[in-house]
Amino acid sequence: MLYDGVQCEFPPGYDGTGLLERLQPILDPELDESILQLGFVQSLHVHDGHVTIVVQLPTSWCAVNFAYMMADDIRRALLTVEGIQHVTVRLHDHFAAEAIETAVNAGKPFAEAFPGEGCGSLTALRMTFLHKGFTSRQERLLRALRAAGLVPEDICALRVGDVVLQGEACVVQRAGHAPIEVGAAETLGRYLARRAELGFNCAPTAPLMTDLRGHPLAVERLEAYYQAARTVRVSLEANSLFCRTLLTVCQPNTCERVL
Repeated sequence: MLYDGVQCEFPPGYDGTGLLERLQPILDPELDESILQLGFVQSLHVHDGHVTIVVQLPTSWCAVNFAYMMADDIRRALLTVEGIQHVTVRLHDHFAAEAIETAVNAGKPFAEAFPGEGCGSLTALRMTFLHKGFTSRQERLLRALRAAGLVPEDICALRVGDVVLQGEACVVQRAGHAPIEVGAAETLGRYLARRAELGFNCAPTAPLMTDLRGHPLAVERLEAYYQAARTVRVSLEANSLFCRTLLTVCQPNTCERVL
């Protein structure tokens, strides 16, 4: 049976919603998009508390550290589902699939499993991608604010509590001004979620727009900052499109190494 495009095999009466809910927040670290939305998850099989998940990355030569991070995140997330005691992650058509699967499924840290990679812990790399994702999400919110007619002075004066969710919309509510709809609720929600993940102040009185150190953006810096953030966002979107295109060409059992 298919759940959200994933081929699933569950025991009779088993509700696999919890598995998919745990997978939804897992991101490709470079693209800052859900592996489910990207179409990386090919199949899920559940039997006696054991989940086997098959993942198809866009290319067989995806970097080992990226592939390991996603596989490890998948295993850890699925082990939090009630009734699941074991998780086996399979990478379809990846040059280092056997080594990554052996390490991840045994719970080995990356540095121990791949001592020759030279990067040790993946903590610094994860932080780099969290920062890139923050910048991309922030650019989307900035773009929505600008499109709604807010000028740099308005934007830099905004506090977290000035921008609220109303149904599917994001609305700016400032004292003495009429409410302004500034785009989709998801744009604000994703931005604030990454702020919280990075440990930035998310109190209602905190500045809405900050740099990667958590410092408020000054009016005179905003345009240059926005243009730099736009470059990051465009780069991520281009990479995402490239990956989606590769996946449409390179599917399980029909994949040829076309590049």
